Amino acid sequence: MKGAELSMLQSTDLARITLFGAPAVHPLKREEVVLAKASMNIENDGYISRLTVWDTKTHTETPLLAESGEGQPPALDHSPKWSPDGSLLAFIRKVEGSDELWLYRPESGAVLALAPGRKVKDFVWAPDGGSIVFISRVNEINTTAYAVKRMRYKLDGEGMTNGYTHLFEIGLESGEVKQITELESDHGNPAFSPDGKQLYFSVDFPGEDDRHKNPHIHVRDRASGSITTIDPEVKSISALIPLENGSLLGTGKETTPNSAEFDRWFIVRQNGKAVWLEGNIDVPLGYHIIGDSKRTGLNTVAAYHVASGTIVFAGTSEGRQSLYRLDTAMLHIAELPLSLNVHAFDVEHCDERETAVVFVGDAMDRLGELYRAVWQGESAAVVERITYDNEELLRQAPAVAIGELSHRTPDGWIVQGWTLERKDAEAAAPRAGTILMIHGGPHLAYGHSFHYDFWYLASRGYRIVFCNPRGSYGYGQAFSYGVVGQWGGKDVDDILGFLETAGTEKDEPIYVMGGSYGGYLVNWLIGHDHRFKAAVTERSICNLYSKIGSSDLGFQINLYELGGRTDLWNGEEHIMERSPIRYAERVTTPVLILHGEQDHRCPIEQGEQWFQALKRLGKQVEFIRFPGASHAMASSGKPRQRIARLDAVANWFQRNG
Repeated sequence: MKGAELSMLQSTDLARITLFGAPAVHPLKREEVVLAKASMNIENDGYISRLTVWDTKTHTETPLLAESGEGQPPALDHSPKWSPDGSLLAFIRKVEGSDELWLYRPESGAVLALAPGRKVKDFVWAPDGGSIVFISRVNEINTTAYAVKRMRYKLDGEGMTNGYTHLFEIGLESGEVKQITELESDHGNPAFSPDGKQLYFSVDFPGEDDRHKNPHIHVRDRASGSITTIDPEVKSISALIPLENGSLLGTGKETTPNSAEFDRWFIVRQNGKAVWLEGNIDVPLGYHIIGDSKRTGLNTVAAYHVASGTIVFAGTSEGRQSLYRLDTAMLHIAELPLSLNVHAFDVEHCDERETAVVFVGDAMDRLGELYRAVWQGESAAVVERITYDNEELLRQAPAVAIGELSHRTPDGWIVQGWTLERKDAEAAAPRAGTILMIHGGPHLAYGHSFHYDFWYLASRGYRIVFCNPRGSYGYGQAFSYGVVGQWGGKDVDDILGFLETAGTEKDEPIYVMGGSYGGYLVNWLIGHDHRFKAAVTERSICNLYSKIGSSDLGFQINLYELGGRTDLWNGEEHIMERSPIRYAERVTTPVLILHGEQDHRCPIEQGEQWFQALKRLGKQVEFIRFPGASHAMASSGKPRQRIARLDAVANWFQRNG
């Protein structure tokens, strides 16, 4: 490979990236924004995450809390939320691996744990600021032995979940923590009525059978404790927003809880059935673009600005996470156009004349930073950059050229995609090769977001080719459904068609790499197509038959994605036909398998089966295991494992160049 002498990004440069959490605007001093800033700490093999306050007028930064003392573990604070009057700030602090709820009193500078030892998944302030409702799982597990009581007894990233998520309320004066839900069901989406008299929340499995979601909405009268039940006749609920007129807005799925279907807006009036908004746009709510610019933590998809009766929410469209405005009186939705890709946001102010937000945004050639955007009427946004934390790393990285392409499929779909390669004077000629990258999901997307893997490999002389085949989010509901029952079918045609549209130089080596569903497609491709010089498959799938029973959600996700008509006992032939392991004998491509040992979404038995099959068949294969790592290791795992992963990928492609 030519290019060994190039100036290149190193795997350890990951630790130079500043990762921003979701911003929280002060309810009274609107120019004050608090958010978490995180970075990797290679020496301690963890992350440092501190809360900081930015003044959006003066662009000045002030640490919110004192740094940890000598000999103390580094701070791991994130997910701040102001009380309604701005006198208190609640946030999450990771203590011995558990996300605890903490409170900061700005007046005195005091910091205290509100519910020590409880792992908090989300929380919301009561409108009077006197209490906080939070979600925590009540697990039924001991270290000797325990009976599994539910289908969903494990969850990737969380581990064993042999219990249910419940709601708890803590009074800030008394400090008393009270559990306020009891059903054998997961509970979530707590939201107070504007006057604080009612607490709304979802109950995923009201029949206490967690095979299939059939969520109800419970409305708890806070004075009497009585419960009113609403059956909205939806298949999932992802957010609830009670309005001042007594109606209830929510987001969820209408026909199936599976990710192929978009979350959309519905309204419930007079405790009746959910009515889907006529103004719903053909865009999935939420953040679905893969990227490396935001640290994990609580992240609001929809923010209700009560004074103006406006909801601002995030959605994914054509490779970009954008913001939309929902008028709760007219139930009208309009896009707030931005050229940047939004990872998190909060509303600064909103009225008939103007909407202003602060947001964390990035682009393919720009790491995440904090911005402020203002829209007046139908005019374009005026965007102001607040932070420059990642500027030095970008200045020192090799320059890249980004190209956007489209491929028209034989049946008329347009596949959007891109190429990325270094363009500076040092760029290798000829290229070291083209790497075809395939995203996971399948209902996620590549897009206008910074991806360190791409820059890292491009700095070594490779061109990266990546696209959004059918099944990807952001191109309409029909496009997302296009892969259901067709895994390894027309989506493969889309990807290979895009690769041919992007073109390659004569005799240029072509490589392929993907993770999760992308890893499934890598395994599938190398059993059916022999153009690839080498492959990397990570956290992948090779045997759908065994995954259905071993994955945390295989019994739901995979059976639906196979078309929903077959199961283990009546569709073995169909399931195995769509499993790459059936075609292991045909593989001629050298393949590197990367897999986390605590991956519950695509369990490591998938990597083990693929390795054993290829090894027994005499194929060129290597297998790297990551102890303790979950499915999300590549983007949020332990620093040393993320670095080892990058080194392994670069070494594999170089050795097989």
